[in-house]
Amino acid sequence: MTTVLFVHGTGVRKASYDATFARFSAGLAAVRPRAEAARCYWGDAHGARLNAGGVSVPAGESDRGPGGAAVEPSAAVDAAEAEAALWGLLERDPLFELRLAGAEGAFTGPWAGPGRSVPDGPFGQASHPVSPPLSLPPGVASRGEELLDVAALSADDPDVAHAASAAGLDAVLAAALEAVLNAEVIEEALEAEPDALGDPWTDGDLRVALARSVVAQALRMADERLEGTWACDGDHRDALVAALVAALGGSDRGVGAAVGRFGLNVALRLGATRPLERRRSALTEASAPAAGDVLHYLARGEALRGFLAEAVNAVGGPVVLVAHSLGGIACVELLATLRLPAVELLVTVGSQAPLLYELDALPVLPFGRGLPASFPRWVNVYDRRDLLGYVGEGVFPGRVEDRVVDNRTAFPRAHSAYFGNRAFYSVLNEVLPPDEVLA
Repeated sequence: MTTVLFVHGTGVRKASYDATFARFSAGLAAVRPRAEAARCYWGDAHGARLNAGGVSVPAGESDRGPGGAAVEPSAAVDAAEAEAALWGLLERDPLFELRLAGAEGAFTGPWAGPGRSVPDGPFGQASHPVSPPLSLPPGVASRGEELLDVAALSADDPDVAHAASAAGLDAVLAAALEAVLNAEVIEEALEAEPDALGDPWTDGDLRVALARSVVAQALRMADERLEGTWACDGDHRDALVAALVAALGGSDRGVGAAVGRFGLNVALRLGATRPLERRRSALTEASAPAAGDVLHYLARGEALRGFLAEAVNAVGGPVVLVAHSLGGIACVELLATLRLPAVELLVTVGSQAPLLYELDALPVLPFGRGLPASFPRWVNVYDRRDLLGYVGEGVFPGRVEDRVVDNRTAFPRAHSAYFGNRAFYSVLNEVLPPDEVLA
């Protein structure tokens, strides 16, 4: 009888492996009840760990008070951290603040100060209706229309041009300005009435939010042009924001004061003001198994490959390897360097082996060498939404069969969802040796 050896991927430890293996065993039994699923858990013996307890991680200021109690964001963060957190949100969504401006009652709620209403929506909604925009006589431009007219010309302002050049954003500023001014959310933001929004929002705040939105969009466009991350620090970024605000008519609070009045209040409640450096120790400890396993394998993978070879030989009969993620990388390299006649089939799932081979980054299988004649049949299963799953037919022509499944979920869950997906077991049923061989 053929044994199906289940090899896990990066970052998996015993509790997770046990649960996934149980699911895999049930899924295999549903399509091939005569096949035997067998464990191949390597996480404890050959996975990465912080061997000195994480002493290499720089210490950060805690966001916990005495006794481990959580500190309110307003008390736990300083202005620099708060501003960095807001820009983190803006760089993901340059229209973040302007979307809030257009949301009815977005600036009331528990973070807006004493006497404000309790929210009943994700960003808070006022308990009193927001007044509609004022009716203007025919032919009279609204304050929003006037601002848009000024904004459209702001890229030509000498101070703005100088600041954009110093920030290295001059090539994209005009396009960023156009993209923001043409966004649908702009009209809603300009129609928001300051008095009806409970006073944290003024015309000056609108100019600051608009300027930050333009600069955030410019940073995004610069990254896209570079196909990387443009080196723009906070000082040059803020100088461009200040120049734009001045060109738009100035701010009654000053650029810095406006930071904490508006989008930042929401950022606080979204938990965005615990910067990564302050959570670095916990994040490193949590991510060490996933990232560390890959780095450890690429540096010292022979131990894991030896472990897998021993697991295959211990079966004492025909073996099918079903290997997920990093497990697939290790199995590909094992079978490319060691003849194991017992292995009839390799099934990699969500594997990066094809990518690392193309990058010439596999420790023992350099690009161009190809697979030996002894390499068994190889089926590579991937999901297009799994950003860690790659295809092999282009780099191993004639030696691997790519099979796509749809886990119907987003990444990163898409990387693990194969083993709960009936479509995956349908593929497995198709590619496993026939039952008469399994008998």
